[in-house]
Amino acid sequence: MKTTFTLLTVVFLTVSGLAQISPGLKAGVGYSHVLDKNEAVFPNYHTLTGYPTLSVEKPLPIEIRLKNRLSINPGIAYNMFNEKNLKGDTVNGHNFRLNHYSVNGFVKILFQAKFRGLTEAFVYGGGIGGINLITKSMGTKYVYGLNKEIPMFDNPINENARDFFEMFYYGAMIGFQPHARKYNIIKPSFELAYYPAFISKSIESAQQDFRDINTIQFTILLGIRTK
Repeated sequence: MKTTFTLLTVVFLTVSGLAQISPGLKAGVGYSHVLDKNEAVFPNYHTLTGYPTLSVEKPLPIEIRLKNRLSINPGIAYNMFNEKNLKGDTVNGHNFRLNHYSVNGFVKILFQAKFRGLTEAFVYGGGIGGINLITKSMGTKYVYGLNKEIPMFDNPINENARDFFEMFYYGAMIGFQPHARKYNIIKPSFELAYYPAFISKSIESAQQDFRDINTIQFTILLGIRTK
């Protein structure tokens, strides 16, 4: 812990005197595409759908050479996914419709490469690691086939989503910031990220099991110059 604190302190002191090609603060809106193959046969199906994500991060660039820099970007993000499971067999099994939410903290470690010439445009790439701080699953499970007296009932769900979101996650990303004059207040950028095993899919079996699902996320960020 002391080593980590010392490293972060050095980073903040180092970046305080650097002219940034990155903005002082970045806010983004993205979309998560779930890489899940639905193997169910009609009328049974299980779907996972990503909703828009929100994020805010603070670039902390470290100059390596004149045109190449390392950037450490801590931030916070919000994710939402919708999960549906419908079974056509009305004799046994259960259906559910759930929304899964996560508020998570992350750190990106990115290598920035500025284009040649007078342009301020640059590309970047690197890795990201995060932790899901707050998770929630909300919705309804419809259970049926228990007995003749109670053929079906619905069960409201409002619980921690630790089965859906892993505590820790990681990924790789690439991005591009178009040309923007050094003193522009707003600087847009575009980012594509890949997250292995970002979420879990429930599998209907004698015991409730889960299968890891990968996601791809595209994000549009607006950078704000703070100095």
